[in-house]
Amino acid sequence: MICWSTIETVCPMCGCQLHVREVGGCEVLGQDTDLLIHTKAPHVIRVEIHSCPDCRFSGYSRDFLGGRIEALTIEAYFRKYIEKLEDEFEMDRSPGDPPTHLQYYWAGLLSPLLGYEPLETGMRMLRAYWSLRLDAPAALDENTVERLRHRYLQQAIAYLRKSLRKEKNPVYLYLVGELCRRNGNWMHSQNYFNRFIARSTRPRHLRNAAAMLIQRARRRDSSHLSMDSLLYPTRDQSRATGAPEEDRGA
Repeated sequence: MICWSTIETVCPMCGCQLHVREVGGCEVLGQDTDLLIHTKAPHVIRVEIHSCPDCRFSGYSRDFLGGRIEALTIEAYFRKYIEKLEDEFEMDRSPGDPPTHLQYYWAGLLSPLLGYEPLETGMRMLRAYWSLRLDAPAALDENTVERLRHRYLQQAIAYLRKSLRKEKNPVYLYLVGELCRRNGNWMHSQNYFNRFIARSTRPRHLRNAAAMLIQRARRRDSSHLSMDSLLYPTRDQSRATGAPEEDRGA
């Protein structure tokens, strides 16, 4: 269950009237366990992002409710981004509102323009990647989905690497290492996992997970794995062996 209130406001870029959702206290926490960081549940991620139907300005409710944006920022937005965002929406061929993955990508592109730190920008790009995993539009072919996946990963990696200059929490070393592995950046992946192991004081099973992912990076394996399948592969094999014939390989 999720609760939110709907607030009428205007787009801070173009002045278009619209409604945004303020998510309340009934948020349900989920976890993308193979990335080792807590995130909100998929249905929360879907409702937290907004896009202006007129100029495509995208962001969280706070980006729309924070008041009018400076004239120079508005000028830069219309000069650098508005045509690009509209072209991408048309290329996506999605009916109705822009898909969630595009809205988060746009929010990530505009994040530096609004003065946000690299960590915030990187997490918005990461949500674009998650959203593409959760809800890949049916109109997109496999090649386009793969191209977008790499683009979102590259952007998330670039900004999260910048954030490590200030961010002291070692979990982000693991996160960057895993994103690099999924994107095929094998040497970078091993480097960040090793740094995580050297700095982390977290439980042993998390350090073991990083060590196993280093081995996968050495084998150039970019497959997605849950934490359970990573740490307890024999358990998954036994489940598959004991499953009915029609359920195997599902």
